[in-house]
Amino acid sequence: MSSDAPAPSTREALLQSTAQHLGAEALTTVEESSISEPVSTDTAPFPLSPVCITQESVPRNLKSDPAAIMVGLEFEIPRWEPGSVVKWTAWQRGYDSPADATHAAAHLKQAAEAWNKADVGVNFEFVPLAKDANFVLTHGGDKGRVLASSYFPNRKGLNFVYVYSLAFRPDFRNGLWRIFTHELGHVLGLRHEFAMDPNPERFEGNAVQIGEANSLSVMNYREELPELQRSDIDATQQFYRLPVGP
Repeated sequence: MSSDAPAPSTREALLQSTAQHLGAEALTTVEESSISEPVSTDTAPFPLSPVCITQESVPRNLKSDPAAIMVGLEFEIPRWEPGSVVKWTAWQRGYDSPADATHAAAHLKQAAEAWNKADVGVNFEFVPLAKDANFVLTHGGDKGRVLASSYFPNRKGLNFVYVYSLAFRPDFRNGLWRIFTHELGHVLGLRHEFAMDPNPERFEGNAVQIGEANSLSVMNYREELPELQRSDIDATQQFYRLPVGP
């Protein structure tokens, strides 16, 4: 029997399947009112250099200025259409406590606001439901030294930004928003600062450099907390002003 009803999108299909197998409560999101206050910025030095696995190829509840911005992957440079609004939400389940879910979402919101203030050509916006989101923040379990990971711009219906168990340790907890600033750089299409480093232990390849190298770039690894630099902003603005290729 034929039907005129449109087929569900990949996002809708994923969410419907999750609700069917785990229950609708698995899709419960954090209330925006609970993350409206600015987060604490009092942080201690990190005990180790944070690790990001975004560039490695299931949610738990299921070296000079200005900064070089590394972009690109394989045969294309993925980015959002300039002027896009990347919508996100945060699942409440899967954390050790509801307070951890709210804490992570509040820190991601602060990181998103930092990028929005930078006015690079793409904005982030919190939405109440995953069905309206480009990505969901969720707990990814224990990944050893990894604090968080994200994704590059793509055509998937729904993506995930993961926060891992180590991020809730006292050493890292109050600085989580800065880690998310790095991860949202990936969501914007930025690679690691050292992607083309000739050192084989750091080389990732498949990248294009905009600007000069900068060890302080938010997209670099260092023992200090990642911090968005003026030169990061300038280079990302330049990236989003580039014409669309053939």
